[in-house]
Amino acid sequence: MKKVIFRLAAGLLGFSCESSLSPDDVLKNSKQQILEAGQIGFDQTLIWEDPNLGEFDTIQYETLFQRNPEVSLGYDFYGKKGEESEFWFVGNVSYVVNHGNKNVTVLEDQPDQLLSNSYRSFSPIHLLSQEALAYKQDTVIDGKSLMDFVWVEMDTMISDKQVYLENHLFINPANFLPEFLSRRLYHNKRRNQLIEVFYSEYSFDQVNMPLEPTIPQGYISKAAGFEVAESKLLSVGDNAPDFKLQDLNGNWVRVSDFKGKKVLLDFSMINCGWCKIAIDEFKKPSFSFAENVVPLYVNPVDEREKMEKYQAKVGIPFPVLVGAKEVGQAYGVKGYPTFYLIDEKGNIEIVNQGYSDKLIQNWNASKK
Repeated sequence: MKKVIFRLAAGLLGFSCESSLSPDDVLKNSKQQILEAGQIGFDQTLIWEDPNLGEFDTIQYETLFQRNPEVSLGYDFYGKKGEESEFWFVGNVSYVVNHGNKNVTVLEDQPDQLLSNSYRSFSPIHLLSQEALAYKQDTVIDGKSLMDFVWVEMDTMISDKQVYLENHLFINPANFLPEFLSRRLYHNKRRNQLIEVFYSEYSFDQVNMPLEPTIPQGYISKAAGFEVAESKLLSVGDNAPDFKLQDLNGNWVRVSDFKGKKVLLDFSMINCGWCKIAIDEFKKPSFSFAENVVPLYVNPVDEREKMEKYQAKVGIPFPVLVGAKEVGQAYGVKGYPTFYLIDEKGNIEIVNQGYSDKLIQNWNASKK
């Protein structure tokens, strides 16, 4: 792989391209085709140099971008890295899915985090959006005529080091599609790192359905930057810690108020797909809890004002308790949804982290 990289890097020399269109026309048509698409998908093969070891890694991405004028970027997008991880940016909320740990990290309104997101920053959409992207030369690579457009991303002094970063985007004038990116970082005029991205399997479509995160069942969600409990989840048989929280109607609620009945604590947060699916199940006309079960929605993450808006939109069918950060820590909650069923004596009867359809249906008294 190393030989391939250096052959490409060294072979980007000027040749004559046989094209009837000017570079400006090619760039204009490429922008129109890529940036005005309602939905565009493509694969990315990244060849990434480790400057410390002098080695190269190959990474495979699958990506999908969908126009959405209501979000800060102007589009929602999805990226998949092999079988390891997935990333969703939908409605100004980012979802980082780790399949190894079976969890989802949720980031709200953090545009700075997107600056270093490689699904986006190495995409033709991001590169073609740069006003400074300018034609440099024609070239022929592996017998294919391409046009080289350059964007100088950085040219500055950091301490006593000159840092220069340029992006070469190679566009095929025959179909106006970007073929690959050569991203070159120099320190004091010596190449420090080379990253090359090859684009393939382009697909174009209209927006039929809005992009929605698809999270595997059983995964738990957590809010980025939110302090999680250091203690472990409580175990079956443990005494349930009592607490005093206010619901959205201003009523104070204690677990100890319901002794003699079972209490279901649904620890949830707003931007959690499986939390919402659980709510949708609880809302169904065909669903009802047993008369001796008191369900409570407990949110340790989101502020009251945001939760009031969410409740007005979603309609959670039982009391919503907010300001529950300390309660979440007392119950060892590290992700969402987490369910605790407390028995009539105040002891833990069931603990479940993540969504379980079987468990939800077991609580449906209408089916018994």
